[in-house]
Amino acid sequence: GVTGSGKTEVYLRAVEETVAAGRQAIVLVPEISLTPQTCSRFRSRFGAVAVLHSHLTGAERHAQWREIASGLVPVVVGARSAIFAPTPRLGLVVIDEEHETSFKQATAPRYHARDVAEWRARAEGVPLVLGSATPALETFARCLRGEWTMCRLPGRVGGTHLPAVITVDLRDRGARSRGAISPRLAAGIRWALDGGGQVMLLLNRRGFATLVQCPACGHTVRCPQCDIALTLHQPRGRGICHGCGLVTRLPATCPECHGPGLAPLGTGTQRLEDQVRAAFPDAAVARMDADTTRARGSHERTLEAFRERRIDILVGTQMIAKGLDFPQVMLAGVVNADAALHLPDFRAAERTCQLVTQVAGRSGRGPLGGRVVVQTSSPDHPALRAAAAHDYEAFVRTELPVREALAYPPYGGIVRIVVRGASEAATAAWTGHLADRLRTEAERVPGSRVLGPAPAPIARLRDRHRFHVQVHGPADRRLRDLVRRATDGLAPPDGIAWIVDVDPVEML
Repeated sequence: GVTGSGKTEVYLRAVEETVAAGRQAIVLVPEISLTPQTCSRFRSRFGAVAVLHSHLTGAERHAQWREIASGLVPVVVGARSAIFAPTPRLGLVVIDEEHETSFKQATAPRYHARDVAEWRARAEGVPLVLGSATPALETFARCLRGEWTMCRLPGRVGGTHLPAVITVDLRDRGARSRGAISPRLAAGIRWALDGGGQVMLLLNRRGFATLVQCPACGHTVRCPQCDIALTLHQPRGRGICHGCGLVTRLPATCPECHGPGLAPLGTGTQRLEDQVRAAFPDAAVARMDADTTRARGSHERTLEAFRERRIDILVGTQMIAKGLDFPQVMLAGVVNADAALHLPDFRAAERTCQLVTQVAGRSGRGPLGGRVVVQTSSPDHPALRAAAAHDYEAFVRTELPVREALAYPPYGGIVRIVVRGASEAATAAWTGHLADRLRTEAERVPGSRVLGPAPAPIARLRDRHRFHVQVHGPADRRLRDLVRRATDGLAPPDGIAWIVDVDPVEML
């Protein structure tokens, strides 16, 4: 269903029937930031609701699990790990925003909550409801094949219209400004504030500046442990690596040419917040990203302040784009729609379309109406054209044939193996040995192929060199068995570690 079409009400009524039948329901949400809003809605309808997410203390989590296991709590709301909640009378599983990659556990044990939910629902003979305005292409394809049933909600509740989308082409010099806010976006913000509305601005880059560079020789200050540029964070001019978390003081002069002064380039949420405050001094501005939401309860406090109109403009990363419902938002702005569009990941276009569509859906949910401003240097890209038209299915129609031609998911499976070690030569050599074994086994499985070895897109992380191999093939047990046979009894040398990621959701 489109954003604002009433998917949450569908979940509530399905849970209501489940609880009336004496059963329990599990409701999964992708972000902790959504948990308070979701819990509030479910508590208002059902009273007692158990909550499971990573910000709970061990004692709190234990208490919640005991209540769930006793059967006293009818509804469980939480992030991906809530799918393992010990409900003795499970009757329904709901996954909201099912396309979100946060449902995949990135560390061992690796699992996708959607896959676990499907298995558990089938094993216990209960319904599984997946909801999204922008379903994952894997989900969409299964519906097209008739394996799952797709129920469409094509319009917003109450007949309100989806907001008009204005695309700002940043290639046009007239569309640019000295900061990250184009004249069209600034005008939209002023329009919303003068109309008594609120504003949400998405920039999926935290920090102040995305890199620090010498204007004389072009040297970029990088993390000494990773193949990543340091991000400037204020205050105190800290350089932080978003790969390993290293925090260091940035040098006053260039380490290469010793020239004076390093220039901060690129814009993160901190810098955007400063620019918004300067441009709109009459507005109350707040920022919501991983840096401002570390403390317990910070998500709830920020969102509650926004709901109570104590914040006029909310600047944030993707956590503000997902499923939040604020009727007073008249303008949603995407400051840089290209941020993830050109990453070396076959899902980059899909995720960009989903993110822009989702943030656009935060606007115009109330009687004041709304607009969306999308700033991009790729306005003709199919993902952005579809998002601007609120036509996700148009993107699906262009992307699925490409995936099918390349045998990428959902028309094939992928197993990604990442090898890391302190010695680049030793790591490369052992990855090559692993790839040879995989190719030998791949010859026995029609339609399979081995890509690599090659340096990973992030070639060094936490002082370890990284190489990867991708095994493509049938999206079933045959591919996993191929990898299992090739790696059976295989032990890496000392100092080398490796992981196997089935159905990876990130390729960096």
